[in-house]
Amino acid sequence: MQSHKTPSVIKSVYDSNAEILAAIERLHCAGGFECDMTYGNGTFWKGRERPKYCFDITPLQAGVIEADSQMLPLEPEALNNCVFDPPFLTYVKAGRAHKNGKVAMTARFGGYYTYDELEEHYRGTLSEAWRVLKSGGVMVFKCQDIIHNHRMHATHVNVCNWAEHEGFRLLDLFILPAKSRMPGPQKGTQRHARVFHSYFLVFTKPTTKRKKQNHP
Repeated sequence: MQSHKTPSVIKSVYDSNAEILAAIERLHCAGGFECDMTYGNGTFWKGRERPKYCFDITPLQAGVIEADSQMLPLEPEALNNCVFDPPFLTYVKAGRAHKNGKVAMTARFGGYYTYDELEEHYRGTLSEAWRVLKSGGVMVFKCQDIIHNHRMHATHVNVCNWAEHEGFRLLDLFILPAKSRMPGPQKGTQRHARVFHSYFLVFTKPTTKRKKQNHP
């Protein structure tokens, strides 16, 4: 008699990028991941086959194509899916050139000097993802809420709003708890809970055309 093993239930919270990517692949990207819009040093794909197309504004690995995630050398509707794993951090002007800055982790990840700069890049990349994805295509967007200038920025909420404005629909959401203490202010009185997790937002480009939203 042939036995049928019941597939494990996919959860919304996992302890590693690899586990979340495997869950997203199983649910939404059955053919595998096709494009990383900001490849970096490749750690994001550790233990997995890297996508067919890998781009970065400053390539650090062989085979990675130099390109801004807001302007990829791809034809319209060329992809079934894409992944965007951008920097989260602000006040890291030196980090963009992969130099040592005063903020921890900037040499590894780079980042933005203001939240407006972060927003501009995120929104520009969402627009580009809309252009290069086929109808029904999927965008995986990793982001993290931050405290900037003593103000809470719920970036995952902002990204959902920006994506909706572009025409995307939120398909799924995963949470990745940090394994170690994330960088943050080391002096003064604590005013906010330390952000200790990041999000994987999964968007889809609807198969029927939607009008862009008027809100920002």
